[in-house]
Amino acid sequence: EGTRVVQPMFLGKMISYFENYDPNDSAALHEAYGYAAGLSACVLVWAVLHHLYFYHIQRVGMRLRVAVCHMIYRKSLRLSSSAMGKTTTGQIVNLLSNDVSRFDQ
Repeated sequence: EGTRVVQPMFLGKMISYFENYDPNDSAALHEAYGYAAGLSACVLVWAVLHHLYFYHIQRVGMRLRVAVCHMIYRKSLRLSSSAMGKTTTGQIVNLLSNDVSRFDQ
């Protein structure tokens, strides 16, 4: 998130360079190149870190889904015959497909 805060600052510095453009000022040109490189680096770092973060969060969600499916499966195998008579197959399938998919989201 720090890169998202710094990006507008670099962009503002680049805009101020173009507003106060002087073709003879090579120091300002090198400074503008530095701001452009900083802006590019911020975008690159944000893209890499953002995708890594979502990758790991997706993995955690999938692990939670597998764990909950495992718990539901084990519980359905341990149901007594009277409880099994009250529980339909559709209820168990609904738990495994619809309700557990929210962990992925």
